[in-house]
Amino acid sequence: MHLFAKKELNLQRILYIRNDRKLIGMKKFIFFAIAFCSLLACSSELDDVKKEIEDLERQALELQRQKDSIENAIKNQQGENDSTQDKIDQTEYNLHPAFLKYMEFLSSDNPVQMVEDAKCEIIGDSVVECWITNIMDNKKLIPRFVYEGTEMTIDGKEVVSGKTIVDFRKPISLVVKSKMQTKSYIVYVHSYTGIPMLWLETDKRENIALTTKYYQANLKLVEDVKTRAAGDVIEARVRVRGVGDISWYQSKVHPSLQIGKNSYAILFSEVVSLFDESKNNDWELMPNADDNTMLRTQTMFYMGHLSNLPFTPRYHFVDLMLNGRYYGTYMLGDRMENASARVDVGFNGYILKIDAATTGVNFTTSEIEQPLSILTPSVLVGDNNYRFIASYLESAEEALFGDNFKNESEGWQKYLDMDSFVDWYLINEIAKNEDAFQAECYMNMKKSGKLRMGPLWKAEKSFGFEKSSYSGFVVKNTKWYNRLFQDPAFVAKVKERFAYFYKHKNTIIKEISANAEYLKRSAQENSNKWDVFDKSAGDTKVQYLKTVSSMKDWLEKRMDWMNTEFGNM
Repeated sequence: MHLFAKKELNLQRILYIRNDRKLIGMKKFIFFAIAFCSLLACSSELDDVKKEIEDLERQALELQRQKDSIENAIKNQQGENDSTQDKIDQTEYNLHPAFLKYMEFLSSDNPVQMVEDAKCEIIGDSVVECWITNIMDNKKLIPRFVYEGTEMTIDGKEVVSGKTIVDFRKPISLVVKSKMQTKSYIVYVHSYTGIPMLWLETDKRENIALTTKYYQANLKLVEDVKTRAAGDVIEARVRVRGVGDISWYQSKVHPSLQIGKNSYAILFSEVVSLFDESKNNDWELMPNADDNTMLRTQTMFYMGHLSNLPFTPRYHFVDLMLNGRYYGTYMLGDRMENASARVDVGFNGYILKIDAATTGVNFTTSEIEQPLSILTPSVLVGDNNYRFIASYLESAEEALFGDNFKNESEGWQKYLDMDSFVDWYLINEIAKNEDAFQAECYMNMKKSGKLRMGPLWKAEKSFGFEKSSYSGFVVKNTKWYNRLFQDPAFVAKVKERFAYFYKHKNTIIKEISANAEYLKRSAQENSNKWDVFDKSAGDTKVQYLKTVSSMKDWLEKRMDWMNTEFGNM
């Protein structure tokens, strides 16, 4: 408190005390005067006494007023003094700030892990994002930083800019302190794109050139910080083989042909959980090689998880490093197989694949456009399991295309599961999947149950692929579904379930947006590897997000169009 303010306050207090004493004396005098007057009531001087008493009362009121005035002055002065002290405290607080001004990683400080410098982004007062444009086996790095304050700690330990090695594999706590302040940040260091990294290294770096041979390999899966996983590291010996057609490409750097962006099956020696999914020993890598958004199949899977389908594959995005080379953005997840946590058809059930490219034993029907391969169980042409499923499909077609097909107990519903046929149809029709019921299309059934559609699978030719029109039916035009739409019971179920999906339209679009934001850096590197977008047309990341935006616009128009069409049925 200032000296002048203190003296003024003390003077006011002294005046207050003196006046207070006078007031007390006056009150006593009045009391005795009244008593005296009562004894001299008959005196001729009574009027004079009364006048004197009135004067004393007026003086007492004046003294009370002065007392109140002094008390208010003291209160006001105290308030001013408190305000002055607050300003002094705030000034002192502002003179001792604590915050992170700048943070970066220099390749000269980290020559093994980094090929170029990386400046971090300080977001608000709580988060620091750092992107290292290199894939690294570990994240023990030396940071450089500038801060305002007296000290800075990382995970509770003091650090020196340009000297201290810090392990950034998981989010770390950075705290800046001063005499008056403390500021805390969470630091995320992302290697390359920020999504999980999968390393596959075959023995002697042998090319995975065959689909019929398993190649021995080392696997390392790093679920990077701030991804959709826990930050785990999984290392194992595995066997890997190609799936589907094996593509090759002419590298701009290496004179010989190189393995292209292919699908791979990965077999562990024991069951493992990847990304907290159900344990299994058999997993698959999907490349999305023909999908410039890399979101079409994953969007269909998301819709499958919203549906009544008994199983939809669970996939997670990863960046693949194969034999020391970056191979772009992939999805890692469930294989198509009979398992309790996957396609559960029991010990003697069936998984069928509709596709011109047959796998193993297959058969045809009169009304399905492509052959059906029997994936499960293992059969021989003409054995009991083969005859059972071939006969069942024949009976189902006879019921579906017969005169009594609408009869619930004798028609198609005797053989086909209504719920799965409806939801599978709607998801593929909403996506306008050109391969639906033509390729990569699956059916399944338990031997004691009805034939079910699904699970959903790859859908790269969907959601406006190659700028296809949002109007027009595709799946409805296949022979089986064209016939099903002639049954009012099926149409009623389709309309009921479409209303459900239409209600979730914005949810689906938000999921696409979230995945695009998650993948934008990975998509940029994937394009750099595979020339997905034209570099001369501008920023690759901007082109990618624009392509995704077109996909979302297409989906919204598609669902609105279908809503009108089904409303007119």
